[in-house]
Amino acid sequence: MDSSTLPRLIIITGKGGVGKTSIALALTKHLKEKNQNVLYNSFDQLTNNNLCQKLNIPYFEMTPAESAKVYIGKKLGSKTIASWVMKTPFFKSLFNMIPGLGMVILMGHIIEKLEEDPSLTIVLDSPSSGHALTMLESSYNFKEIFGSGLIVQDIEKMHDFLYEKQMLKTYIVCLPTLMAANEGIELRENFKKLNINRVDLILNDLLHKALEIQGKEYQLPEFLQVKVNLEKEVEQEFFSHFQYELPHLSVENELEMIQKLKDHMGILC
Repeated sequence: MDSSTLPRLIIITGKGGVGKTSIALALTKHLKEKNQNVLYNSFDQLTNNNLCQKLNIPYFEMTPAESAKVYIGKKLGSKTIASWVMKTPFFKSLFNMIPGLGMVILMGHIIEKLEEDPSLTIVLDSPSSGHALTMLESSYNFKEIFGSGLIVQDIEKMHDFLYEKQMLKTYIVCLPTLMAANEGIELRENFKKLNINRVDLILNDLLHKALEIQGKEYQLPEFLQVKVNLEKEVEQEFFSHFQYELPHLSVENELEMIQKLKDHMGILC
């Protein structure tokens, strides 16, 4: 995929522990090495700065609170007043009661960054699947709540960028189990209800794919053979739903994992 067809915003999501962060970092590294202008963003999670620096992965950080401060400052024309507003008990309570508000503002900030640099792609290491859905659903909810005004105008601008201009690509990562596969398919259907149609599913950490790549016959212990059989059962039942498969990687640490995983990212972009 060349720069003319590369999505501007790539969201990697799925359940906790499925390998989202490793895939997001590996994809960012892959794109950078293909001379793409790309940044990694961990959204409302803490970024592993040390890991990014060791792997030479370009990234930027912006918490929901920091993003809200910037957003309010622009609307009021004063960073100082924005800081005072952010410290008020009312605003703190509002932020705590409606976590989706911070997510919507942060997503708007990310889109603004993309609009400022038309050559830029951002790989977003999304919150786990339920939160990722909330992040996108909230924009519709706030649009309905506020009805009109500056916030609604900003939400409409965000929707135009993400959906009408088809700038967004979403990957849902699943482990090769029947429950995980069903959950991934259900999440994709929920995304489509929000007019998010460019959604692909990734089956990650397949042991038998790793064995096939090595091209050797192995006499597996019984418990591993059971795992392989279950993986193949998932593949057979859901083969039409999953666009990509990634092998299990035997590594000692996360740094090595991302280095090896990077070599498989060409199938995505």
